[in-house]
Amino acid sequence: MIIFFFLDCGDLKLAVHISLLSEKQLNLPTLASSAVPTSMKLVKTFNFNSEPYSVTTHGDVIFAGLSNGKILQCSDKATGQSVFVDTGSLVSGLYVYNDELYVLLEQASKVNVYHLTTRQLLRSWKHDSSGRDINKLRVLNNKVIIPNRRLPSLTVYSLQGELIKQITIPFMSTGLKALAVCGDNSVILSDFGANNVSRINIDSGEVVWTSNHVQNPKGVVCYRNSYVMVTSRNTDTRIWILDIYTGNLWSVFSNC
Repeated sequence: MIIFFFLDCGDLKLAVHISLLSEKQLNLPTLASSAVPTSMKLVKTFNFNSEPYSVTTHGDVIFAGLSNGKILQCSDKATGQSVFVDTGSLVSGLYVYNDELYVLLEQASKVNVYHLTTRQLLRSWKHDSSGRDINKLRVLNNKVIIPNRRLPSLTVYSLQGELIKQITIPFMSTGLKALAVCGDNSVILSDFGANNVSRINIDSGEVVWTSNHVQNPKGVVCYRNSYVMVTSRNTDTRIWILDIYTGNLWSVFSNC
């Protein structure tokens, strides 16, 4: 299952949905193939009464973090939604790791960690950033990674909230950002303000590549450690397929 995250402007507020794409219907090549993806099909849409700013999955469960502070649980195999927890603050980052849900509450300047089963708040720490970004927290190799507009950098914490390091990103803008885990030691950073997408090695701090192919990049996911898929929105929704190793452009799907 692949999740793409869109924000659509409505009359009075953002009309929003999360779109699920079936791997079977993606018709993507295997790792051993050099063929370019040829098709993509919408499988399901979820509608919410508040804007979603973050999304993550755990098995068949989808967690959506909303602007009203609620984290909802839903599934691509069932109808209905339930509230996992009400944080009271806009949720700009979600990620499940080791049966714990890491939650970035950017406007409250903190990270909360909840137990997936009991929903108990296990720990919390201060994180001072800014903005109303989407999917802005990821966990990789026991490290919590969050883009920080103020510095600009990627802030790296331990799972307990201890600051490990700041990875300076010279070209990072103060605009909208999204983050995705890529392989064993890297993340993909989508930077709407800088109009680029980059792969960054968390261990070395090296910017492996920067791609300027995507126009107005927003949400980003990695697929089978072979492709980076980036959503963009101008007059229509597009999904850009980039090579995960080079950042080169494979293809673009329009009106998704």
